[in-house]
Amino acid sequence: MSSHSLIRPPALREGDCIGLAAPASPIKRELFFEGVEVLHSLGFRVHYTPRIFDAKRYLAGSDIDRAAELHDFFINPDIKAIFCCRGGYGSQRLIPHLKPAIITAHPKIFLGYSDVTSLLLYLYSRCHLVTFHGPAVAGDLHRGIDDAVLRQLKGVLTGDKAAMQAPAHHPASLTVIRPGEAAGRLIGGCLSLFVCSIGTSFQPDLHDTILFLEDRNERYYAIDRMLTYLKLCGAFEGVRGVVFGCIDPMPADRDHPYDIVDVIADVLGELNIPILYGFPAGHCPQALTLPFGVEAAIRQNRLVLSASAVVQASNSIE
Repeated sequence: MSSHSLIRPPALREGDCIGLAAPASPIKRELFFEGVEVLHSLGFRVHYTPRIFDAKRYLAGSDIDRAAELHDFFINPDIKAIFCCRGGYGSQRLIPHLKPAIITAHPKIFLGYSDVTSLLLYLYSRCHLVTFHGPAVAGDLHRGIDDAVLRQLKGVLTGDKAAMQAPAHHPASLTVIRPGEAAGRLIGGCLSLFVCSIGTSFQPDLHDTILFLEDRNERYYAIDRMLTYLKLCGAFEGVRGVVFGCIDPMPADRDHPYDIVDVIADVLGELNIPILYGFPAGHCPQALTLPFGVEAAIRQNRLVLSASAVVQASNSIE
């Protein structure tokens, strides 16, 4: 899939309305309303229904209700973007209930991460929509969030090509596992969910891509196992470069004489492509936002966004 065949959604503008969805696990009210305050401070309105606080075991309500919420938000002309409130578990369960025709007829920004990786990849692969790997409303958007992180989030969503880049200090450069430079479409997400897309109808085409991977609460051997599986099934064939997020060690791994960089280098070091570690996105404090499906580059040990993920005109299909 080339970047030219993808649908870039309309850019957000001051005063636009963001639909707040709960496609996975139940959310905490206090974290949710703190996130709403942050979105208001950025100049956006929000829309949600009482359903967002539903809880059914470890899910935020039934599969049918959560899928219907997404359809309603895509159809609603007042809603210009959809932000997911948290991950947890449950996004994959929605996929049999989703209707690509509804989504492609109403392209708009769809943002989330962690368990929502499944939906990001589905919308990318099956609906040909540029998607957004970004902070959860209930948990990541809070009163202590850095202004630079919010500027970068807003830059990606509004199409500000200067503001959408990672702030120079956040970090200035990444840890080099394999040196080099590369360019390609950015795609990826939470490693454990990305692995679960292999063999499905929404498995992404990885040729000519920069692959971003991150995770949390996984032992080093589990990271090794998932990367080895991706390598064995040929997922890295055609990938031009790999960028990892920050993967904190589990308590049982903290006293080892090796770290996650050593694990990644051991599994992927033979790949003849640049590999960097430590981009601050996903499960980390002050996480940045990454658009999936648009051109990016590995340059001077940094991940650089090469094109806007949104369009300013009403016609969003190129």
